[in-house]
Amino acid sequence: MHQKHPKMTRPALGHYGRTEFALVGTTCERMERLMAEWAARFAEYRCLTVTGEHRDHPTPASIRYGRKHFTPGMDDWNEYDDRLLGQDYDLVLVNGNHYPAKRQIVFVDEAKAATLERRKEQLTDIFAIVHVNGPAAMPEWLKTLASQQHCPPITTTMSLLEPLADGIGRALKSGVPRLRALILAGGASSRMGEDKGQLVYRNGQTEVERLYHLCLSCGVAASISVREGTDAEAYPAPVIPDRFLGMGPAGAICSAFLEDPDAAWLVLACDLPLLDTDTLRQLIDARAPERYATAVRGPEREWPEPLIAIYEPRAYQRLLRFLTLGYSCPRKLLINSSIQLVNLDDMLPLTNANTPEERDRVRSIFR
Repeated sequence: MHQKHPKMTRPALGHYGRTEFALVGTTCERMERLMAEWAARFAEYRCLTVTGEHRDHPTPASIRYGRKHFTPGMDDWNEYDDRLLGQDYDLVLVNGNHYPAKRQIVFVDEAKAATLERRKEQLTDIFAIVHVNGPAAMPEWLKTLASQQHCPPITTTMSLLEPLADGIGRALKSGVPRLRALILAGGASSRMGEDKGQLVYRNGQTEVERLYHLCLSCGVAASISVREGTDAEAYPAPVIPDRFLGMGPAGAICSAFLEDPDAAWLVLACDLPLLDTDTLRQLIDARAPERYATAVRGPEREWPEPLIAIYEPRAYQRLLRFLTLGYSCPRKLLINSSIQLVNLDDMLPLTNANTPEERDRVRSIFR
């Protein structure tokens, strides 16, 4: 069958992001107060709150950074813009009296019973039920709806919201993207004059094989980034062909996100013959999923190393946007984004071998 458009893996987003909750069934004032409290409580995560206004506002929505104030005129916003914005955040809290979200925190409020019932079709995944007027009887339709869903919801009252906040915290932790590794082996190796990934420095292993086993020793499954048309059988792990031709490492990273946009990618160049398990574990242990990336920096370096780094899913869109500005170096993204830096005490694990002279110096270490 002819397929007009290439098949692509879509990220597992709701209406906005990966972890989102609509608060529904009580007053907007009460829900928005809780949204602000929870956003402050989980300030270590990137949090977005979404609400609605009861009347038209005379000026467009605005963005403020320090003293710089942006007022964009956007009268054509749609559901795809919601997701383009929301996927950059760890937690999205939505005023469900105005807009739906993937999971719901339902308030049983006598004063708003009719409002809640009008929105019962939006209650597709009830995360929690909060009794506003004490442990009053729930409407029968809500009991039935909650019993039909996968997990029993957290049930509590307005005077005891800590279990609900704890539940949101657990949902955030369980939503941390899984980690995969990408070994970059698709370069031309023009300075070396031979494939750097197939060089053997010790133990009879090529560098691609050594890095693959290094990742496995740290509990991370690895894939190999290769040029289109490369023989996959020549590698010890699944390959990911580069679909952004001529874009270097940035294209390889984007190609990995094309295959799995819900994973965080640990990116390793294949010209790091002295990279060891301890350094890799230090990077993984320092991972900050709420940032765009986690990267190492050597003691003699001003900038982070872009090819010994973990890129979170939110970095995908940002990397593409940097490409539209004409910047294809991943280091440019790291320098100009919120990242976690791991400062190393030793430069040796970051040693590159890109030329025959550098290769021979490294080999002399193992003689």
